[in-house]
Amino acid sequence: MQIPVKAHYAAIAMLALAARYRDGELVSARTVSAEHDVPNQFLVQILQQLRSAGLVCSLRGSSGGFKLQRAPESITLAEIVDAVCSPQLTSTTEGGESDLNRVMSQVWDEVIQQQRNQLEQRTLQSLLDQAIAQSPEAMFYI
Repeated sequence: MQIPVKAHYAAIAMLALAARYRDGELVSARTVSAEHDVPNQFLVQILQQLRSAGLVCSLRGSSGGFKLQRAPESITLAEIVDAVCSPQLTSTTEGGESDLNRVMSQVWDEVIQQQRNQLEQRTLQSLLDQAIAQSPEAMFYI
């Protein structure tokens, strides 16, 4: 399954904001762009879509930026993908009513549902926790 690059960049941006959520810090699009190699112009459009969806809020001006509207543990990847991508997780099969066609349509529908379930189960906080656990700085020795 192919994930749209827009969804990937949106998730990166949301994780960058989630990492600074507890501080209440506003983060500029330029900062996210520079730290995570996301094209700035594309990122600004994505952040506007996330704002329209109620996932982030923003403040204009030289000290402005973006921050999460809700806590990282309450925002799922499904919400992020839905905010920036038109519903793409639908079966695109066409064909007749043969047994083989019906079986394959069922398989594709199951795959799409499993993908959706994964997006709904993963929160920004769980992804931050995963990133921290995988970070070389997080290693400790006994």
